[in-house]
Amino acid sequence: MATRVVSEIRASGGERLQVVEVNELIHDGSGSMRVLVGGEELELPPSLVRLLMVGAGALSDGDSLAVVSEQAELSPAEAAKLLGVSRQYVDRLVANGLLPARQLPGSRYRKIPVRDVLAHRTAKDAKRAGIDSILDAADQAGLSY
Repeated sequence: MATRVVSEIRASGGERLQVVEVNELIHDGSGSMRVLVGGEELELPPSLVRLLMVGAGALSDGDSLAVVSEQAELSPAEAAKLLGVSRQYVDRLVANGLLPARQLPGSRYRKIPVRDVLAHRTAKDAKRAGIDSILDAADQAGLSY
């Protein structure tokens, strides 16, 4: 059975109310969590509690989650979906050397490390935040641009 590189998770309409309740319980807790699994009570490690907090928060807001292993490689189409851009734009990023990719042997298909896709998205978000802060400072100073 092949595992998917990107798993998208969305709460159905009926599940959303339950997710909201779980989200409230998680955020009201002390940071530790015990769960009952198959009749056995287990203490969840902090990393899993953080994952549940992030996941429950997004799902309760009606968003979907994409779970991706950092070690995975993505197709240009999967990278485009993760970045929120077109596949053609990802092709240009690869052609310009802004995203590394390896070509699969004997084919035209390429794979892009998800770690590099996430790093590109982080850098893009940081640039956008920097520009926004400069524009806000200019507005506050009464400067026109």
